[in-house]
Amino acid sequence: MAASAVAAAATATAAPPPVRLMPTRCHKCSTGSRLSSSVGRSSSGRSLPRRQQLGSITRHRPLTQQPPPLLHRHRITPASGMARGIGGEGEDDGGSVADRARSRAWFQGLSSPFDREIFLLAIPALFSVLLDPIMGMVSTAIVGSRLGTASLAAVGLCTIVFNFSNFVFNFLLYTTTPRIAEAAARKDTGAVSRITAQGLWIATTIGVCMSVLLWRQCPAIFASMGAKPEVAAQAVAYMRARCIASPAILCYYVLSGTFRGFKDTRSPLAAGVVGNLLHLALILVLVFGLGWGVAGAGLATSLSHWAALSYLIGTVLSRGYMRFADLARPPAWRDVAPMLRNGVFLSTRSLLAMGMLMWATRLIAGFGAVGLAAHEVLRQIWVFSNQFFTSMDIATQSLVAFHLGKGDRRSAAAVFRRTLTVAVAAGVLITGGLLASQASLPAVFTKDAEVVRQVAMVLPLIAAFMPLDAAASVMDGVLLGSQEAGWLSKTMAITAGVCGIGLLFCQRQGWPLITIWAVIKFLTVGRLIGNTWRLWSPKGPLAGELRGVQA
Repeated sequence: MAASAVAAAATATAAPPPVRLMPTRCHKCSTGSRLSSSVGRSSSGRSLPRRQQLGSITRHRPLTQQPPPLLHRHRITPASGMARGIGGEGEDDGGSVADRARSRAWFQGLSSPFDREIFLLAIPALFSVLLDPIMGMVSTAIVGSRLGTASLAAVGLCTIVFNFSNFVFNFLLYTTTPRIAEAAARKDTGAVSRITAQGLWIATTIGVCMSVLLWRQCPAIFASMGAKPEVAAQAVAYMRARCIASPAILCYYVLSGTFRGFKDTRSPLAAGVVGNLLHLALILVLVFGLGWGVAGAGLATSLSHWAALSYLIGTVLSRGYMRFADLARPPAWRDVAPMLRNGVFLSTRSLLAMGMLMWATRLIAGFGAVGLAAHEVLRQIWVFSNQFFTSMDIATQSLVAFHLGKGDRRSAAAVFRRTLTVAVAAGVLITGGLLASQASLPAVFTKDAEVVRQVAMVLPLIAAFMPLDAAASVMDGVLLGSQEAGWLSKTMAITAGVCGIGLLFCQRQGWPLITIWAVIKFLTVGRLIGNTWRLWSPKGPLAGELRGVQA
């Protein structure tokens, strides 16, 4: 009995006989592979009918040790050589397989492994960049309906000066993002804290100086702009209530850059929602309830900026992105010099672009109220349409900076290809939408027939440039993410020089609105040429990785 038990155990544990392989072909991917003969056998080892063999569901088992890139369940039939021996019942249709393979490749080309990250960054960023203009329009409507034309003019005049004074320092956002992304890629929390604290020191210093300057000099500024006494007096009151927010705005730039470096655009969006809801509530209370006029409107706006900043500070501390010890001591010059150097480049770039737009606006003002009104409508359409491209710029900058921080240029190039494709496709769609609404869209902004006519005449030009605007914005994001501020500044200097020559000819020849807008759009063309040259050059940040990268 013992001997029989041992024999039975030996039989049970003996190695199974070698598995016979037979060639087969997958219906979906047309990949030939060898599958064990168990495909045609039941679990007891008995042969199955041919139809059951052909309909068996199994997994690919490749001949090599590495698994195939895609493990999937398919209906397997024998390859054509064996199929012919079974009366053609499982014969492979080569044409249909090739068609299916091409169809699958086409659908795969519509997606990318980076899509989730791109849109998780771009969609909140889009809402963020749209939030402030929308709430600004609501605030303007409240002031205009409650306080009258002079107050509305004062708020508009002050907003131009105040936004310009802060826009010059938005380099704090663009220089913080890539440095934080590089540190985050290395998981260096100490560097993240130091970079954030250094940026806040710079922002606070500049912001306080700007607040004092605007408080003291705003009467002279408005007088130099030709404001009438009743408008200038209210503009001064509004500015002195607004300028206390300058440090908050610049610090907000820094903290937004910190979150973008961690591929997070949702936290700045949440802060913006908090700030704008408070803004709406305060402006109703201070303007309608307490009757504080334009000063109340300015104070409501300032307090909303401080509220948004407080939200971001609480979030950055709770996540451990910044330590109090780093914030308690001022940074050394050697630590902040790179940020300030890149800041000079980016501020110069912003000033050149804004200078060209202001020059063009001054020329158009010579055409009278109709020309200026048409120009403002066109500018609003152009700026609003470009917000989607701005959100893709933000996503590109964050992801490219993160991957370059890890030393992964191939992934950075793949992100660029994908965002470029999506942005240009969106640009084409926007072009189609603007062309389709060429006759009806201008009437949304004005009922003046001559203004509508001029807008409708220039609108196709703006629409045609939308895909180029998209490409230039995404390329800006790549170069900002790779800290190529010097190149961006040089490109804008050359572009602005050519644009300035064009505007000079427009001024001397008295060329119409559409010609001036054609010259303005050279700012897009010049950026596109310069950015393309840099990105595809052997010394570019993605050198050697752009050819053949799958988007």
